[in-house]
Amino acid sequence: MAMTPTVRLKFLSIYMREARLKAGVTTKEVAKLLGRDTTRVAKFERGKEGLTPGDAKMLLDHYDVHSEQEKAEIVELARTRSQRGRWIGHRAVIPTEQRAFYDFETDANLIQHYGNELVPGLLQTEDYIRALLIDEPRVDPGSIDDVVAMRLERQRLLYRAEAAEAAFVLSESCLRRKIGGNKIMHEQMQHLAMLARRPNAQIQVLPFNSSGRASTFGFTMLRIPAPTASAPPLDMVYVENLHDADYLDDLDAVADYAALWRNLTASARSPESSRRFILEVARGYA
Repeated sequence: MAMTPTVRLKFLSIYMREARLKAGVTTKEVAKLLGRDTTRVAKFERGKEGLTPGDAKMLLDHYDVHSEQEKAEIVELARTRSQRGRWIGHRAVIPTEQRAFYDFETDANLIQHYGNELVPGLLQTEDYIRALLIDEPRVDPGSIDDVVAMRLERQRLLYRAEAAEAAFVLSESCLRRKIGGNKIMHEQMQHLAMLARRPNAQIQVLPFNSSGRASTFGFTMLRIPAPTASAPPLDMVYVENLHDADYLDDLDAVADYAALWRNLTASARSPESSRRFILEVARGYA
């Protein structure tokens, strides 16, 4: 299957770490074999650094991996883990710390997002995006067109042939916080109501008067299919702040966020009730 370089690197790190642990080999031994220190090995096993095909094959042989097909698939991941020229043109405006997320999102077949202040990027209209960027101090006014183009390009994953399943829980504040004036907000609400009719999209609103659990922070959960049918998918959570972002794939952390997601969807209005509520809010902006 076609995958972005970031996702290939992540699966490469997962498979190599699993093979090492199964073989009972220490990171110190790996570092000695590769001529690196253990810090570099740790970065590789977190998907932060790559591994050459030759080194991957050498380690797999050392780990006594017998399946030639498995070794070939892992070595192929090492061979295709990079792609030159991906972040050029209008894509170059994406901050380095966000690029990995864009790649993970591109390859996901399930996206679950909780938004607590702003309409999520995948659901934003062009005018809403531009209104946001006008007041964004980190965006050069001369690059706004490129940022808009990149965000609109990103939204194609909801419309492509094998579109991702996408579910959103939006705090009512996402609908009420006025970005760019009534006209822009009216069009944005209409756009949300339209997207809510797509078979691969589900939008729920968590109203202010909900007695259920809310969250003070937004997050995104992704499920990414494995490169081979026999392997499990990768479940991960993405959280960000002003200067940094974190990608969580620890099983316990993912389980905690999954439980939070279940609480949020249970506390929110149903998809159809949410759609009617969004249209009601839209009329208030008309």
